[in-house]
Amino acid sequence: MVLKPDMGAYAVQVQDPCWPDVMPALSMTYSPWQQWGPVYEAEVGLSRGTIFPGLDKPFLEGACPCV
Repeated sequence: MVLKPDMGAYAVQVQDPCWPDVMPALSMTYSPWQQWGPVYEAEVGLSRGTIFPGLDKPFLEGACPCV
């Protein structure tokens, strides 16, 4: 591990013996393709915040006990 004070928040660099000059990725995302399907009418979609029924989920305020 090498400290690089001139890099600010990225001051700690992990050294990989195979790739000594490459910074490792901080994270990776998984973004599946949205499948087109049935959609709500414009008025319904506007009131629900989405035109896709598959994304229309209830808001459960306080449902998580750890918050």
